[in-house]
Amino acid sequence: MVLIPIKLLEEEDPKLLWEMLPPSYQTDVTNLIHDFVNNMDQQIWDKLFEVLSQVGLLLKDKQDLITAMIEENLGGTGASQEEMQQSLETMGKMLQTLVESDLGKHATAKGMDPGKFLDETGKELFKLIAETSKLEEGDPWNTEIKAKLKDIKVEIVSQEGDTATISVSGIPDLPDIDELTAQLPGFDDSELPGLSMLRNGEQQVVKVEGKWIPKAMADEWKDNMSEASEMINNDLKNMLGPEEKKQVMNIMNAAQMGLAGAAKAKTQEELQMAMMQAVMGALMSAGGGEDGGLFQDGLGLPGFGDPDEENK
Repeated sequence: MVLIPIKLLEEEDPKLLWEMLPPSYQTDVTNLIHDFVNNMDQQIWDKLFEVLSQVGLLLKDKQDLITAMIEENLGGTGASQEEMQQSLETMGKMLQTLVESDLGKHATAKGMDPGKFLDETGKELFKLIAETSKLEEGDPWNTEIKAKLKDIKVEIVSQEGDTATISVSGIPDLPDIDELTAQLPGFDDSELPGLSMLRNGEQQVVKVEGKWIPKAMADEWKDNMSEASEMINNDLKNMLGPEEKKQVMNIMNAAQMGLAGAAKAKTQEELQMAMMQAVMGALMSAGGGEDGGLFQDGLGLPGFGDPDEENK
């Protein structure tokens, strides 16, 4: 339970995490993913990935202009132009990897195999993460993160049948995920079992269908799956009405037009103008509709105050 995630990072093979789950848990997760995609509007899904594809191509093809724009408007990032351009290209490759995966089309996403996705797309993303790390001083992914994994030790304290207590030591200090999620709305009184299973100290584990997993995860799995299924098959399904869908599609169409102009830009000024048109077009589309659009009265935009007559 502890050493396989470590092996995952060492070998950059995310499918190992999937293979840790008991078979019935894999089925539950697969069904949730399929339900999620099936309850998402097909046109919105496909349009979103079209936009992501355009963004990915823009990052790959216009790194020089984007870098110059960042330098001029934001004062740079402290990295060299070459490093910034390589980082932008890697980000573009990551987006293209997702777009070209089974997630990229609603028709394939609704029947996707999570294990196959992690084995193919997941591995590609890990390779890109490693490439990005090499651009940073000291290559932290290989010289720091992976190096510290070698200090982790696991001992069996006690075992009785399919229940055991293990002791873990040597895990480097990391932010406690449970503490971080507790700061988010709706997470203050809830625990997400298994999120912080990689921590120092003693832990109870149980064997389910031949796989050792955290006891807290096993105890609450059925309830968590039921809650997630209820949310996906009810709340998500009824989230967007016809008018909201129309506005979302208008926003993405406007963004696409701006991105198409940005792809043709030859100068920094042309790129900046095209990006501004994309943002303004999306905001205008969001503000349309009989009910005031997605930006309802009283919400406004961050940094612009309330949408009253003076500033709307």
